Amino acid sequence: MLDRRYFTAVARAATVLAATIGAAGMLDCARYSSGARDGTLGEMISPAKRNSSSPRASLGAILSGAPGTYIQDLLADRDSTIERWPDRVSKPILVWIDSADCIGGAQASFPSTVRAAFSTWAATGIPLRFAYVASVHDADIRVHWTDHLDHKTGSTTWRTDHIGWLVTGDITLATHISDGQALDARGMRAIALHEVGHALGLSHSDDGHDIMAPLVRVDGLSIPDRNTIKLLYSFQAGHIR
Repeated sequence: MLDRRYFTAVARAATVLAATIGAAGMLDCARYSSGARDGTLGEMISPAKRNSSSPRASLGAILSGAPGTYIQDLLADRDSTIERWPDRVSKPILVWIDSADCIGGAQASFPSTVRAAFSTWAATGIPLRFAYVASVHDADIRVHWTDHLDHKTGSTTWRTDHIGWLVTGDITLATHISDGQALDARGMRAIALHEVGHALGLSHSDDGHDIMAPLVRVDGLSIPDRNTIKLLYSFQAGHIR
């Protein structure tokens, strides 16, 4: 159990909701707790597939790599548990992106924007690769579109096995903010990066310069964003020793 001097443990969050773009062009993101984690899903992945060459996480090792990251916020959200995908380079994570009729015209580039978001996170050097599939039933991560969501522009729900390995994720992205205004290219780029970050295991940062801040003011990864996900993927999933 982590010392409270370092991290304040809070209830685990399985759903992260990203809210509307305001007058200043900010994406407002709020976190809610639900019971979306399902330990029985661990049976879907064999032990061999969950293996990682990374070491088991310890408090000392995490603290030594913590400067320049927001790993402490992540661990507070995750009840002192590393939650991440197993290494998936030789066998990439399969992603399905909806081709719904609501995507067209000026928003026709939105699916490619989402693919670029996955590529941007992969380019940080984490041991993940992504491939895209035509069937929702074949996917590990599913991306859905909707016309609008009340007071938010997107949501991400993920599931882990009983250890902490991520096994599936769902991202829903709105094409319009709640007042009916169409989301523009910059807004979709920002919200896609933010929600994909959640699907890969990241929680919120308290720094507005980071893509994972609750109020997203940027549309690119910061150095702390990159450092945090690389540190997260330096350890095996599981509770901190």
